[in-house]
This record gives sequence, structure tokens and C-alpha cells, in this order.
Amino acid sequence: MSITFIILICFLPILLFLNWTKSFREKYPDTFGYILSLVGTFVGIVLGLYFTDIQENKANKEATIKLLQASKEELEWLMKRCDLISETFDTLPNRKRDQFLELDLPPFFSETLRSQIMVEMLQPASIEQFNIIKENLVFDIKLMRADYKNKNVKSIKEDKADYKKQLEQTSSIIDREIELLEGEIDLATFDSISKKNLRLLMN
Repeated sequence: MSITFIILICFLPILLFLNWTKSFREKYPDTFGYILSLVGTFVGIVLGLYFTDIQENKANKEATIKLLQASKEELEWLMKRCDLISETFDTLPNRKRDQFLELDLPPFFSETLRSQIMVEMLQPASIEQFNIIKENLVFDIKLMRADYKNKNVKSIKEDKADYKKQLEQTSSIIDREIELLEGEIDLATFDSISKKNLRLLMN
């Protein structure tokens, strides 16, 4: 409900006491009292729904921010893991390499983004960017596994670098979403950044 609608509803009882209802009020006081009671009840219900909606929206924002912050920490851990793999890959025994190379699609893409609150609260532009990055990550994972099977160390490192790049882009989009939810940037600024990001992802 818009604030304009709420203001108009609040003025409704006042309108009933203007001069245009005077003759009706004097002629049918009981009926007017009944109508006034109905209007008051209606206004009370509308205001109750409005403030409940505000409270729910605030709670959803807070829950979404917490989820995004947790996802960002998860991504940062994965990025550190990518760095560790790049630094130690050549010196690791084969069995250890197998463990390090088990990089799958982050839970953020396979689970978190599918939750109802994320679908409802995230901006469509962000979801579109996340979907593109998800496809890129799936491709990187396939390449990593194929290159590992072929013992192509150089390509493995390149695959890891691109995997990490996708995570960095995801983290950046999450930052913008949190800033928007917390009111640090407005929607116009957010949309402008999102359009630039989309152009880069599609090139």
C-alpha cells in the first residue's frame, strides 16, 4: 500500500464531519454513528495491515542481509582456497591434489538463491547476473575436471583463476544488494551499476 493511499484513508473519517453531511447527521444520528463506526473499523484495519507490512518488510530485509553476508563469507573462503591451490598445486602429492580440486558449485548458487526470501527480496537484475555467473562456474568446473584428468597443470591454474574471478564478481553484486537493502545507495544508482555489470558479463 502506498503512503498516499494511507493518508487518504486517514482523512476519510474527517470528511464525514464536513458540512455536506450536516443535514444527514442531524436527521439520522444513529445511522450516521453506525456508518462512522464502520469507517473507523475500516481505517483501523487498513492501518494495521500497513504497519504489519512495514514490519514484515523490515524483518525480510534483515533476514536477507544476514543470508547475503553469510554467503559472502562462504565465497571469501572459497577464494582463499583457490589461492592456496594455485600456490601449492605443483608440490602436492596426487592424493592431496584430488582433495584440493574438489571445487563444486558454491551453495549460494545451488541452495541459497533458490530460497523464497531471496526470490522475493533480490532485485531482478541481480538474479540475472547470478544466473550468468552460475553458468560460467559450471563451465569452469567441467574444464577443471577435464584438465585435471589430462594432467594439464597450466590449464588447471587458468580454470581456477576464472573460477575465482566469478566468485569475486558474485561478492561484488552481493555488496551492492546489501547497500541497497540498508539504504546506502538508491535504486537508480543500483540499476546503473547493474547494467554495467550485465554488459561486462555478456561480453
